[in-house]
Amino acid sequence: MPGTLGQKFRKHVKTFTFMLPILFGITIALTGFQAVADENPVPANPQPSKLSSGLNVGYYVKLFKTVEELQDWAGSKDAYPGEALHSLNYRSGVDTVLTSSMEDGVGAHITGYIRIDEVGTYAFAAQSNDGLSVDIGGKTVVYDPDVHADRYSQPVEVEIKAAGWYSLDVWYFERKNTSTLRLYWLKPDEEEGSMTIVPKDVFGH
Repeated sequence: MPGTLGQKFRKHVKTFTFMLPILFGITIALTGFQAVADENPVPANPQPSKLSSGLNVGYYVKLFKTVEELQDWAGSKDAYPGEALHSLNYRSGVDTVLTSSMEDGVGAHITGYIRIDEVGTYAFAAQSNDGLSVDIGGKTVVYDPDVHADRYSQPVEVEIKAAGWYSLDVWYFERKNTSTLRLYWLKPDEEEGSMTIVPKDVFGH
């Protein structure tokens, strides 16, 4: 896991817009910087032949401060298995986190696959509260690893050279109060500027 974004990505400025539904169907726009991954995701080999919908998740109980602390903790502790996630689109107030039964001090390791059907350039970003890292096909596309209120990660651009299933490896934690985990993408055939939440039907485990 990289220590800083600067160690993994070369940066240049580009504007993306997140289309965010709020009260009464109004949308608001946020802009950010774009980074380009030094390497591109690699499809799963072999390709999985039979998958269930959603994603696997295991939970850890501790007031984590960073994704790295969660990963270290997971190296010596067994996870509590949770009900499969239907997607990466969760947001709660002071309530249980994801599919766990806990409201605070929750770490999650989420694994499975994401199906990418089109070849071309994609951009990925996330909204999270608190720390989050997302790897697709062995490449980091989201890295926002510390304690923070709701915010958006820097969009990261990757080149998909083959359609198919890609491994998905997500580390996430919520320390206290509210929780958010939403993954966004911009596909090659979509108009530049509007990132949308990755739909649940492209996830499998």
